[in-house]
Amino acid sequence: MLLFPASHLRPQPQPKTWMSAGFSLLELLTVICLVGILSSISLGWYGGNQKNVIERVTHQRNAQEIVSLGVYATMGGADFVVPGDKLATAAKLIGGVTGRQGMWKDKLFSLSNMRPTDLPGALPFVKFESDLLLYDPEGLQP
Repeated sequence: MLLFPASHLRPQPQPKTWMSAGFSLLELLTVICLVGILSSISLGWYGGNQKNVIERVTHQRNAQEIVSLGVYATMGGADFVVPGDKLATAAKLIGGVTGRQGMWKDKLFSLSNMRPTDLPGALPFVKFESDLLLYDPEGLQP
């Protein structure tokens, strides 16, 4: 007394369409987790590398300021050079020296934006030649 054949009572497998194809929630969460871990590792490495570069450029810029002010102070006849001692010479420039001749007479030469704690990083980029401060971009001077 069946009106329908038995084959119609069993669910028939439907052919897969583009709507039914996809990833499970677990697969998506796994991929998101892996991408997050890899990006945090790469950003940490990249950020650390950038910090070193920024620090080096800051030290080079401070050395350029020391040398530049040293040249102007020398032209103004200021007495600030401690022969053979870059640290003492730069410390005098931070404290300020006064010109004695020409248009720089009685003018104050001072590295007011630099602290004594900035000197150890900047001084490798400064060298002495004939009691004149020169900039060394390679920073090979002790």
